[in-house]
Amino acid sequence: MKREIQPTPPSLVEQGQIHQGFFKEPFRTVNLLEADKMAGRFGKAKRWLRLKEWVGFGINHPDLFGGILVQNAKLAASGTVYLFDKRTKRLYDWLILDIPTRMQMPESLWNSTLHCGFGDEALVFTHEVERKRHGIRCTRRASKSLPRLDVNLVLHQDWSAVQPLVVSLPIEPDHHTYTHKSPLRLEGSITIGEDVFTFDPVRDLGNLDEQKTFYPYQTQWKWACFTARTQEGHELVTNFVNQMTPKDLPGEDAIWLDGRLILTEQPLFTRHGIDGAHQLLDDEGRISLHFTPAGAKTEKRNYGLIQMDYAQHVGRFDGSITDDTGYRHTIHGAFGALETMQARF
Repeated sequence: MKREIQPTPPSLVEQGQIHQGFFKEPFRTVNLLEADKMAGRFGKAKRWLRLKEWVGFGINHPDLFGGILVQNAKLAASGTVYLFDKRTKRLYDWLILDIPTRMQMPESLWNSTLHCGFGDEALVFTHEVERKRHGIRCTRRASKSLPRLDVNLVLHQDWSAVQPLVVSLPIEPDHHTYTHKSPLRLEGSITIGEDVFTFDPVRDLGNLDEQKTFYPYQTQWKWACFTARTQEGHELVTNFVNQMTPKDLPGEDAIWLDGRLILTEQPLFTRHGIDGAHQLLDDEGRISLHFTPAGAKTEKRNYGLIQMDYAQHVGRFDGSITDDTGYRHTIHGAFGALETMQARF
């Protein structure tokens, strides 16, 4: 498999076979349940249980950083809004629960709506890739531990000008992952208690992460991303992953430089220093980053056969990235996330 972007076929799965590689635009039909993998063509029930799906948005503001995510792991379904106030160093985490068989994940993001939760406190995503936008709405009443939350955001995805990262890759021996990622421009507001954070699409960058994956029973990954302006004034968005795809194939590692997608080599994630701190280095010396955590959203579960040890650290990236022209971009204090996951599910 080469790092070459192909035209996107009508469906991800055709005649039971999954298209693999890098693609120009998101698939309109992401029909992984029709794949012959995972117990063959008569094993659809098993495939449904193994298919893990989520849609997430990263948001970055001069005073606020975080993520808004809806996931359906079939054993559980939920949404989360976690936000880190850079001024006070406080991390907020709102959880919205749903029922896996009730919450329908969209087959694609071209024109769909996703509801997580119940009543007037549901988390609602509207996806309109055709119109180059997504929307997030959520209201949560104040509780003993958390202030009131109001989210009203429009996230602009100009995929005609900014090449999205659309990747379909095998996970050996018989699993698979599909992802659609892209930089976004943020507009609207988030209100936490009495604090109002207003987003400016000229200034504020975010990112989209759509994922549909047949994960094996034992699963692990490390993932890092940030959106920033370099010291030279360029807009930079990153996506680096260590996961279970074959090491001899290209992965989903990439940067966007002023909107231009550049596929990169996979950097190695190495723990370095305090809990959550990592170094990211690639073999070619083009990626050299150090991540210093400032807070973390963690989740640990142990139910015997089902276990999970998950952490998404928020913090600062420092170092440098060399682009495909050989120019080295300096990164200083870029706020982002570094996620680690080890699970049996």
